Amino acid sequence: MTWWRVIVPADVTLRQRRFELLLWSFLLALAGYPLPLGFLAWFALARPLAIVAALPGRRAFAAGYFFGFFFNLFSLWWIARTTPPGMIAAVAIVGLYYAVVLWLFNRLYGYRRWLGVLLAPLLWVGMEYFRTITEFAFPWSDLGYTQAPYLYIIQFASLFSVHGLSLLIVTVNVLLWQVTRTAVSIERRLTAALASVAIVAALIAYGWVVVPRFPMPGTFPVAVLQGAVPLEIKWAEENENASLDRYDSLATAAGDSARLYVWPETAAPCYLTHEAGCRNRVADIVRRSGAPHLVGALAAERRNGRQRYFNSCFQFSADGRIDARYDKIKLVPFTEQVPYQDYLTFLRREYLTRYLTFIKTYNVRWWSDFYPGDSVVLFRVDEAEYGTLICFESAFPEFAREMVLRGAQFITAITNDTWFEGTPGVMTHARILRVRAIENRCWMVRAANTGYSYIVDAYGRIRTDLPLDRPGVLVGSVRLLDEFSLFTRIGDVVGRSSFLITLLALCILAGRWVARWLHRRFSG
Repeated sequence: MTWWRVIVPADVTLRQRRFELLLWSFLLALAGYPLPLGFLAWFALARPLAIVAALPGRRAFAAGYFFGFFFNLFSLWWIARTTPPGMIAAVAIVGLYYAVVLWLFNRLYGYRRWLGVLLAPLLWVGMEYFRTITEFAFPWSDLGYTQAPYLYIIQFASLFSVHGLSLLIVTVNVLLWQVTRTAVSIERRLTAALASVAIVAALIAYGWVVVPRFPMPGTFPVAVLQGAVPLEIKWAEENENASLDRYDSLATAAGDSARLYVWPETAAPCYLTHEAGCRNRVADIVRRSGAPHLVGALAAERRNGRQRYFNSCFQFSADGRIDARYDKIKLVPFTEQVPYQDYLTFLRREYLTRYLTFIKTYNVRWWSDFYPGDSVVLFRVDEAEYGTLICFESAFPEFAREMVLRGAQFITAITNDTWFEGTPGVMTHARILRVRAIENRCWMVRAANTGYSYIVDAYGRIRTDLPLDRPGVLVGSVRLLDEFSLFTRIGDVVGRSSFLITLLALCILAGRWVARWLHRRFSG
């Protein structure tokens, strides 16, 4: 068999199936782009579910992987701007999640059709939740985020998180699949169509009711410094002063009205734990502003006999001292770290470069060997406490919730999306934080090196922002949290329950397979 036949098989039915899955995976991915196309998510999964449901087990797994691989490729291709090998690894591994969950749906549907139809939304959300609890996590593509442009619809996240919204999206897809099935009665198809409309209408109505008509003003003044320092300048040897000069001028332009200045991720391009010259320069900028600064930078220290490197942020007090430091806990798999790097040591960069010499020879962007922090840190400015999400961490609902439960009255999110400049990744990442704000009814401040920097209120409304790719200062105010949302109080009930049901279904199927194998092995 030639490589061409692997891509374009001779089987006409298989070619048609692959084309359909490719088309629908693209449309579903397109729903997550920073375009007004989020409505595609409400029906783009219906046909793939119908296709997978009709296949035998092994073909269902293969079709599920094909769909999941290309959905993630279309959704996450821009990761290659940072690390091409990391993008390939992420897409290939995360594609397996879709293969398993769609195969599980296929098995349940084959056993009892009503059971497959009923559990399909729970299985999908169980998979989304699973992606938040392992180091192979990449929850960037949860379906609920596709609705971020729709202010009223996204308010549902304050009740049951982004996963609750994903559950409803998949439910509507399942209902629309039933509408297209000619084998079922017209009454059932009509009921499914009406139920689909009712779900979307109820979401819009709920959002219309809860969103205040007259937004409350912020009370705690902050300043966001968007340096827009190009990568080739920022990380060039002996060029750190160019970055610090930029932030010095921005802090001066912000004036003295802010009670907290927020710098983006790695805005100070140095190891503040070890480089005294850089640390002293930042301290001087802070002292002249007369208020605390949250500064993104790198950190290093020896742990367990090895030098560890951290993606961190530091709060400098108004007199230039470092008050506290937070090390990023949720690292991007195959970009910032190798998942489970203490166990998969053969995948560390330091190991690979011994044998894959082309990495250094051709300056291939490989994954880094950052080490995760071990605990959440809250910073304090006067009477206010706040938490910080560093880049990728904004994609984890329970992580932001933990900060709020510990006492954070607002949350800052610092990021450096320069790596993805010119791709949909910049704005796709930016809108995730809006969902975190809605989930917890908590104001949030986003500081990005090249944008999109903004202040968002508890209902996901952008109060003030800065344009992309331009240096600037955003001076505004946040309102301190005074009441927990339902999601904050009860947590990700939908995600956890869906995951447990998915796990239970897998265990039951595995048990049935073992029982059949034992019966064949020892009978007769």
